[in-house]
Amino acid sequence: MKKKKIFSSLIAVLMASSLFAGCGKSTAANSSNGGSEKTYTMKIASILSDNDPETLGLKKFQELVQSKSQGKIKVELYPNAQLGAAETYLDTLRAGTIQMASPGSVMAQLQPMVGAPEMPYLFRDWDHARKVLTDPQYTDKLTEGMIEKNGIRALGFAPRSFRVMTFNKSVNKYDDLKGLRLRTPNIPFYIEYAKGVGASPVALPLTELFSALEQHVVDGQENPYSTIETSKLYEVQKYALESNHIFTVHGWYMNEKFFQSLPDELQTALTDAAKEAIDYTFDISIKAEKDSKAALEKAGVKIVVPDDQFKKQLNDAKAASREYVYKQYPGSEEWAKIVEAVK
Repeated sequence: MKKKKIFSSLIAVLMASSLFAGCGKSTAANSSNGGSEKTYTMKIASILSDNDPETLGLKKFQELVQSKSQGKIKVELYPNAQLGAAETYLDTLRAGTIQMASPGSVMAQLQPMVGAPEMPYLFRDWDHARKVLTDPQYTDKLTEGMIEKNGIRALGFAPRSFRVMTFNKSVNKYDDLKGLRLRTPNIPFYIEYAKGVGASPVALPLTELFSALEQHVVDGQENPYSTIETSKLYEVQKYALESNHIFTVHGWYMNEKFFQSLPDELQTALTDAAKEAIDYTFDISIKAEKDSKAALEKAGVKIVVPDDQFKKQLNDAKAASREYVYKQYPGSEEWAKIVEAVK
C-alpha cells in the first residue's frame, strides 16, 4: 500500500509539473528541419466594443503581427472590457497577466505625461493631431522613463476622436450647461473642464454609463461620435453639442518583460505592425467620425454646432483644466506650446 501511495504521489507531481510547464507565454514547436523554435502568445485588453474604430485598428494589428511574425506570435484580442475595466489594466499589464492594453488616459496615473495630448483644445483638427501623434520627436517626450519606472513600453498613440457632449435636453448656448450633471471619465483634468463650463461632473467608468443615462443618474456625457454610436448611447440621449473640446488619445502599451523575451526580429515585427495599424486607425477613425455623426442624426439625435461666440466660451473654459495639467505634469506646458505651433 505504501509503495502504491508513493507511486501515485510521484504521478501527481509529474502531472502538475507538466501542467505548469504549459502555462507560460511561449511554447516550443517542432520546426520542419527537426529542431524547435519558440512561439509566443499575447493577450490584448480593451474596454471598447467589437466594431469601434480602435478595436478594428487592434484587429489590424493582430493580423499584421501574426503575418509579420510568420505565426510565431499568436495574438488574442479581448474587447468589450472582457478582461476588466480600464483601471484594472494598470496592474495586470505591469504584472504581465496581459501583454498589451489600450487603457486610455488612466495610464496617466503611472506615467503622467501620456495624458497631456488630451488637454482641452490642444489640437485644431485631424491633420494637426496626426502630425503630432505619429512623430516620435513629439511623442517620445510623453514616455520618458516609462520602461524603467513601470516596466511598460508604448508602441504608439492611436486616435479615438474629438469628444462631443450629449444631453437629455437641447443645449443651445453656454449658459444651458450650468448645473447639468455631466458624466466624465475619472480623470482629473476632464473633471476640471466640466467644472469650467459650469456643469456638475460625475466620474463613472464607461461600462456603467448607459445605465446611468437610462436611469437619469446623470443628465449628459461626453465621448467621440463613434463611441456614442457603437455604445448605443443615442438610445437614451437625443441631443448633442459638437463641442470638440478634447481629442481622445489611447496609447498602445506593452509589458516590457514580454517584449524583451522576444527575439530581435519579432520585436521589429511588433513595432512595425503597431505603426501600420495606428496609421490604419487614423484613416478609419476620420471616416468613422463622419459616418457616426450621420448615423446619429438618422437615429433622431439633434446636433447643435456652436456659433463663434459659443465656441470661444467653450475654449475659454479650458483655463482651469490646463492649469491643473501644467501643475501635475511637469513639462506639459512647454510641450503644449510646441504642439500648438505645429502647422
